[in-house]
Amino acid sequence: MKLSQLRFFCAVVEQGTIAAAADMWYCVPSNITMRIHELERQLGVALFSREKNRLMVTPEGRLLYRKAKNMLEMATEAEQLFYNVSKTGLLNVGALDVALSAHLPQRIADYLLREPGVELNLHCGQSFTLERQLIEGELDLIISDGPVEHPLLTSALAFCECLKLITPMEVSNLSAMQLARYDLYVFGEKCYYRHQVNRWLALSGISPRAVLEIESYPVMFACVASGIGCACVPESFIADTPTFRVHSLDLIGSCNMYFVWRKHLKSPVVVEFIRILSEQE
Repeated sequence: MKLSQLRFFCAVVEQGTIAAAADMWYCVPSNITMRIHELERQLGVALFSREKNRLMVTPEGRLLYRKAKNMLEMATEAEQLFYNVSKTGLLNVGALDVALSAHLPQRIADYLLREPGVELNLHCGQSFTLERQLIEGELDLIISDGPVEHPLLTSALAFCECLKLITPMEVSNLSAMQLARYDLYVFGEKCYYRHQVNRWLALSGISPRAVLEIESYPVMFACVASGIGCACVPESFIADTPTFRVHSLDLIGSCNMYFVWRKHLKSPVVVEFIRILSEQE
């Protein structure tokens, strides 16, 4: 069954004759007649009774007309979804917690005000989990560590970020002797920052008392402020506070965040999302 068949059928019912329906659709009457006959064959019922050159709608035809009108209205609505000036779509975005907490709140609010036709779902996750969800199509875009080198993905710089080491106030420098007395708090292996911390430990030769996984920055800050451990955290999370000391990790450089999406995804919604958030940087 085709929409064109239903449109011609409804036109005949409403106009009363095939000729009038043909005038309405700017086509020849034989085209209308052919489509009506096709529809009757497909459904196995007569939609019109033909009496003395008049078409009378059958009971089956009246039922089909009621259903067909609803179907055509829904089809029209669907066709008009993407004719709006503003972008429309359902966009699934994943982001690191540091992006969600430090970089995105006002940007997302501004984006939704400018793009009311987009339904945005925003999910928090760790680097490698987000990348897997993106590759598998669960997410349309992620904001994660990068740049990402993958044959299926491409990326663009989103926000500048770097890791800092926060320690109790009595730790004056990053000597192996001083840090050996403290635990080091880190995220799990699915986090890119964890791999950077492992790299820093290897390059610096520092061995903390223990490396403990605590996947909560507020808990890390509380433990460091209590003087019982150290933590590597994004610089944008660090507020001016006298409760701990901040050290640079020059050996590992920046940990910038990137917009990452599938190379073959061609969506104006994704392009506009990146453009709007980038212009606010």
